[in-house]
Amino acid sequence: MKTDIWTRAYIGTYTDEKLEGIHIVEANSATGAINPVAVVRGVENPTYLALSANRPLLYAVQGVPEYGARDCFGAVSVYGIDSGEPRLLGRRPVGVTVPCHIALGLGESVLAFAEYTNATAGVFKLDDNGLFVAEEPVVVQHHGSGPDRERQEAAHAHCATFTPDGRYLCVADLGIDRVVAYNMEGWGGGLKEVEALAISSAPGAGPRHLVFHPNGELAFLINELDNTLLALRYTASGFEELQRVSTVPVGFGDFSKAAALKFSDDGTRLLASNRGHDSIATFGVDPASGALELMAISPLAGSFPRDFAFFPGEKFIMVGHEKSGSVGVYAFDCTTGKLTYTGISYSAHRPVCTLFGGG
Repeated sequence: MKTDIWTRAYIGTYTDEKLEGIHIVEANSATGAINPVAVVRGVENPTYLALSANRPLLYAVQGVPEYGARDCFGAVSVYGIDSGEPRLLGRRPVGVTVPCHIALGLGESVLAFAEYTNATAGVFKLDDNGLFVAEEPVVVQHHGSGPDRERQEAAHAHCATFTPDGRYLCVADLGIDRVVAYNMEGWGGGLKEVEALAISSAPGAGPRHLVFHPNGELAFLINELDNTLLALRYTASGFEELQRVSTVPVGFGDFSKAAALKFSDDGTRLLASNRGHDSIATFGVDPASGALELMAISPLAGSFPRDFAFFPGEKFIMVGHEKSGSVGVYAFDCTTGKLTYTGISYSAHRPVCTLFGGG
């Protein structure tokens, strides 16, 4: 019986002056061990990544100096990951700063992006091989502001994700406390806002990421600024808010900003990371009602957890500690929801995105 199962994992980072952009490691789902494989160097700020489920392809945001100054040098790239170090297969500029989020949709025939600084979101068309076509992306730009004068002085698109039925693109905007939905029917002629599907967060909440339950009927929105999590029911006609809970302990008043959301494979556990409180909150999820129940808030061994990912089999979780310069491995107890640090870590400069697959 095979007990050691090794899987590739990819780690996106803020590079600063190091330009050590994308780290590739092998992770053992039975023991939690991590072995380094390669680093894609000379790549600036590949802070968010996406893997194709159908092809050996990795997509990444990044800055490309050849495209101009930092306010317009953002790009999305696609790499072949069928062997060894990723090979650059294509790259397209977005015309603004480096996007903060990307997502594949419509059977992986499109790639959506969200860009924070200018509140720009857009959709690239992909060919049958998963590569960018020559057409320019279709883009939209948000306008407005919110009550938080420091973080909501303007609109800030933070996430672009597709509804499970592929009908809509949802763009979470931290600056205007709103998730804006766009109709994907005939999207090539322009993205048209669908007002009935908009999601409004509480003033100053700062919506960051929207994720859909594996059953396609529920959605969950994490709000960065007030550390809250919204449970929603999704239908083709709109989103119904079901519940609002905190991701940090009751009475906690120090600095903390919620970051990422991840589901267990069966959809009964939803985990949220807290930067500042430096923890991951685990919630039990009722797939029928969408009800959330707090199970545990586990302290972490590193500072400022951003993204995280379940190992295959879900015995372990890999967490990027941005301010500690490390990726830590935690044992996960599905019954209690608790994370326990294993002592296993991998050094990486400002890791912010982690995902498994592709090898």
